[in-house]
Amino acid sequence: MNSTLPKYEQKNYEISKEKALQEISKKSIKDLVKTTGAELEGENILKFHFFSFPIKFDFTKSELIIPESIKTKSTEGLIIHYIAYSKGNHPSGNWIQFYQIKDATLYLPVFQKRTIDIINKAAKTPEQFFNKALKLGAKEIDFISSARAFKFFAFPFFPLLIVYYEGDEEIPSEMKFMFDQNCISNLPAEDIVITSQFLSLQFFKV
Repeated sequence: MNSTLPKYEQKNYEISKEKALQEISKKSIKDLVKTTGAELEGENILKFHFFSFPIKFDFTKSELIIPESIKTKSTEGLIIHYIAYSKGNHPSGNWIQFYQIKDATLYLPVFQKRTIDIINKAAKTPEQFFNKALKLGAKEIDFISSARAFKFFAFPFFPLLIVYYEGDEEIPSEMKFMFDQNCISNLPAEDIVITSQFLSLQFFKV
Protein backbone atom coordinates (compact mmCIF):
# COMPACT_ATOMS: atom_id res chain seq x y z
CA MET A 1 0.00 0.00 0.00
CA ASN A 2 1.37 3.34 -0.96
CA SER A 3 1.25 5.97 1.77
CA THR A 4 1.29 8.76 -0.82
CA LEU A 5 -2.36 9.39 -1.65
CA PRO A 6 -3.87 11.66 -4.30
CA LYS A 7 -5.05 14.99 -2.89
CA TYR A 8 -8.75 14.07 -2.95
CA GLU A 9 -8.02 10.82 -1.12
CA GLN A 10 -5.89 12.68 1.44
CA LYS A 11 -8.81 15.02 2.08
CA ASN A 12 -11.24 12.11 2.43
CA TYR A 13 -8.82 10.40 4.78
CA GLU A 14 -8.48 13.48 6.98
CA ILE A 15 -12.27 13.92 7.15
CA SER A 16 -12.76 10.24 7.96
CA LYS A 17 -9.99 10.33 10.58
CA GLU A 18 -11.40 13.46 12.22
CA LYS A 19 -14.88 11.94 12.44
CA ALA A 20 -13.49 8.77 13.97
CA LEU A 21 -11.44 10.69 16.53
CA GLN A 22 -14.53 12.72 17.46
CA GLU A 23 -16.41 9.47 17.98
CA ILE A 24 -13.60 8.16 20.18
CA SER A 25 -13.63 11.36 22.26
CA LYS A 26 -17.30 10.77 23.15
CA LYS A 27 -16.41 7.54 24.93
CA SER A 28 -14.59 6.78 28.14
CA ILE A 29 -11.41 4.76 28.16
CA LYS A 30 -13.29 1.97 29.96
CA ASP A 31 -15.91 1.93 27.20
CA LEU A 32 -13.18 1.60 24.59
CA VAL A 33 -11.60 -1.32 26.43
CA LYS A 34 -14.96 -3.12 26.26
CA THR A 35 -15.72 -2.32 22.64
CA THR A 36 -12.25 -3.01 21.22
CA GLY A 37 -11.08 -5.89 23.40
CA ALA A 38 -7.90 -3.94 24.12
CA GLU A 39 -5.89 -4.03 27.32
CA LEU A 40 -5.34 -0.88 29.36
CA GLU A 41 -1.76 0.26 29.89
CA GLY A 42 -1.59 2.77 32.70
CA GLU A 43 -4.69 4.94 32.80
CA ASN A 44 -4.97 6.23 29.25
CA ILE A 45 -3.35 3.90 26.73
CA LEU A 46 -5.15 1.15 24.84
CA LYS A 47 -2.96 -1.78 23.83
CA PHE A 48 -3.85 -4.56 21.37
CA HIS A 49 -2.59 -6.33 18.26
CA PHE A 50 -3.44 -5.72 14.61
CA PHE A 51 -2.62 -9.17 13.28
CA SER A 52 0.87 -9.72 14.79
CA PHE A 53 1.68 -6.01 15.07
CA PRO A 54 1.55 -4.27 18.48
CA ILE A 55 -0.70 -1.22 18.53
CA LYS A 56 -1.16 1.51 21.14
CA PHE A 57 -3.59 4.40 21.27
CA ASP A 58 -3.01 7.28 23.68
CA PHE A 59 -6.51 8.37 24.68
CA THR A 60 -5.48 11.73 26.16
CA LYS A 61 -3.44 12.73 23.09
CA SER A 62 -5.66 11.01 20.48
CA GLU A 63 -2.42 9.53 19.18
CA LEU A 64 -2.04 6.20 17.41
CA ILE A 65 1.29 4.43 17.90
CA ILE A 66 2.03 1.73 15.31
CA PRO A 67 5.19 0.10 13.91
CA GLU A 68 6.90 2.09 11.16
CA SER A 69 6.84 -0.98 8.90
CA ILE A 70 3.05 -0.75 8.51
CA LYS A 71 2.60 2.99 8.97
CA THR A 72 0.49 4.17 6.04
CA LYS A 73 -2.53 6.45 6.00
CA SER A 74 -4.85 3.62 5.01
CA THR A 75 -3.63 1.35 7.81
CA GLU A 76 -3.79 4.15 10.38
CA GLY A 77 -7.30 4.99 9.24
CA LEU A 78 -8.40 1.37 9.44
CA ILE A 79 -7.13 0.96 13.01
CA ILE A 80 -8.68 4.23 14.16
CA HIS A 81 -11.99 3.16 12.61
CA TYR A 82 -11.90 -0.07 14.62
CA ILE A 83 -11.25 1.83 17.85
CA ALA A 84 -14.03 4.30 17.07
CA TYR A 85 -16.76 2.11 15.67
CA SER A 86 -16.35 -1.43 16.99
CA LYS A 87 -19.41 -2.35 19.04
CA GLY A 88 -17.51 -4.96 20.97
CA ASN A 89 -19.58 -7.91 19.79
CA HIS A 90 -17.65 -11.09 20.46
CA PRO A 91 -17.14 -13.55 17.59
CA SER A 92 -20.03 -16.00 17.21
CA GLY A 93 -18.00 -18.85 15.75
CA ASN A 94 -20.24 -18.95 12.67
CA TRP A 95 -18.40 -18.25 9.43
CA ILE A 96 -19.73 -16.48 6.33
CA GLN A 97 -18.29 -15.48 2.97
CA PHE A 98 -17.64 -11.90 1.96
CA TYR A 99 -20.71 -11.62 -0.27
CA GLN A 100 -22.91 -12.47 2.73
CA ILE A 101 -21.74 -9.43 4.68
CA LYS A 102 -24.12 -6.49 4.85
CA ASP A 103 -23.21 -3.74 2.34
CA ALA A 104 -20.51 -5.91 0.74
CA THR A 105 -22.17 -5.98 -2.69
CA LEU A 106 -20.51 -2.74 -3.77
CA TYR A 107 -17.06 -4.22 -3.18
CA LEU A 108 -17.58 -7.67 -4.71
CA PRO A 109 -15.97 -6.74 -8.07
CA VAL A 110 -12.68 -5.76 -6.40
CA PHE A 111 -12.51 -8.15 -3.44
CA GLN A 112 -11.03 -11.12 -5.33
CA LYS A 113 -8.48 -8.89 -7.05
CA ARG A 114 -7.36 -7.31 -3.77
CA THR A 115 -7.12 -10.56 -1.82
CA ILE A 116 -6.97 -14.02 -3.39
CA ASP A 117 -5.29 -12.82 -6.58
CA ILE A 118 -2.56 -11.16 -4.50
CA ILE A 119 -1.99 -14.26 -2.36
CA ASN A 120 -1.76 -16.45 -5.47
CA LYS A 121 1.04 -14.22 -6.77
CA ALA A 122 2.89 -14.34 -3.45
CA ALA A 123 2.42 -18.08 -2.83
CA LYS A 124 2.83 -20.13 -6.01
CA THR A 125 1.95 -23.50 -4.47
CA PRO A 126 -0.43 -24.70 -1.74
CA GLU A 127 2.57 -25.59 0.44
CA GLN A 128 3.94 -22.07 0.13
CA PHE A 129 0.57 -20.68 1.13
CA PHE A 130 0.32 -22.97 4.17
CA ASN A 131 3.86 -22.11 5.31
CA LYS A 132 3.43 -18.38 4.79
CA ALA A 133 0.08 -18.32 6.60
CA LEU A 134 1.65 -19.95 9.66
CA LYS A 135 4.63 -17.57 9.55
CA LEU A 136 2.16 -14.67 9.55
CA GLY A 137 0.69 -15.89 12.81
CA ALA A 138 -2.25 -17.96 11.62
CA LYS A 139 -3.51 -20.92 13.58
CA GLU A 140 -4.74 -23.89 11.58
CA ILE A 141 -8.18 -24.97 12.76
CA ASP A 142 -10.49 -27.90 12.09
CA PHE A 143 -12.83 -27.20 9.21
CA ILE A 144 -14.16 -29.67 6.64
CA SER A 145 -12.26 -32.75 5.50
CA SER A 146 -11.48 -31.41 2.03
CA ALA A 147 -10.13 -28.06 3.22
CA ARG A 148 -7.43 -26.50 5.37
CA ALA A 149 -8.44 -23.38 7.28
CA PHE A 150 -6.09 -20.77 8.75
CA LYS A 151 -7.41 -18.39 11.38
CA PHE A 152 -6.06 -14.88 11.91
CA PHE A 153 -7.07 -12.19 14.38
CA ALA A 154 -6.99 -8.82 12.63
CA PHE A 155 -8.27 -7.20 15.83
CA PRO A 156 -9.26 -8.67 19.21
CA PHE A 157 -12.91 -9.01 18.13
CA PHE A 158 -12.26 -9.54 14.43
CA PRO A 159 -11.10 -13.02 13.42
CA LEU A 160 -11.00 -14.15 9.81
CA LEU A 161 -10.21 -17.34 7.95
CA ILE A 162 -8.42 -18.11 4.74
CA VAL A 163 -9.64 -21.51 3.60
CA TYR A 164 -7.93 -23.66 0.98
CA TYR A 165 -10.31 -26.15 -0.64
CA GLU A 166 -8.54 -29.12 -2.19
CA GLY A 167 -9.72 -29.81 -5.73
CA ASP A 168 -9.93 -33.02 -7.72
CA GLU A 169 -10.10 -34.06 -11.37
CA GLU A 170 -13.43 -32.30 -11.84
CA ILE A 171 -13.27 -29.36 -9.43
CA PRO A 172 -10.22 -27.07 -9.24
CA SER A 173 -8.69 -26.08 -5.92
CA GLU A 174 -10.01 -22.84 -4.48
CA MET A 175 -9.12 -20.32 -1.79
CA LYS A 176 -11.67 -18.21 0.10
CA PHE A 177 -11.74 -15.59 2.83
CA MET A 178 -14.36 -16.17 5.51
CA PHE A 179 -15.52 -13.92 8.31
CA ASP A 180 -17.38 -14.26 11.57
CA GLN A 181 -21.05 -13.41 11.11
CA ASN A 182 -20.70 -10.65 13.74
CA CYS A 183 -17.90 -8.96 11.79
CA ILE A 184 -20.02 -6.13 10.40
CA SER A 185 -20.78 -4.87 13.90
CA ASN A 186 -17.08 -4.25 14.48
CA LEU A 187 -15.96 -3.02 11.03
CA PRO A 188 -17.87 -1.69 8.01
CA ALA A 189 -17.62 -3.53 4.68
CA GLU A 190 -15.12 -1.08 3.18
CA ASP A 191 -12.74 -1.56 6.11
CA ILE A 192 -13.15 -5.33 5.85
CA VAL A 193 -11.82 -5.08 2.29
CA ILE A 194 -8.85 -3.00 3.49
CA THR A 195 -8.17 -5.46 6.32
CA SER A 196 -8.23 -8.42 3.94
CA GLN A 197 -6.01 -6.65 1.43
CA PHE A 198 -3.52 -5.76 4.15
CA LEU A 199 -3.24 -9.42 5.14
CA SER A 200 -2.94 -10.55 1.53
CA LEU A 201 -0.03 -8.18 0.90
CA GLN A 202 1.79 -9.56 3.95
CA PHE A 203 2.24 -12.85 2.06
CA PHE A 204 4.92 -11.11 -0.01
CA LYS A 205 6.89 -10.28 3.14
CA VAL A 206 7.47 -13.77 4.55
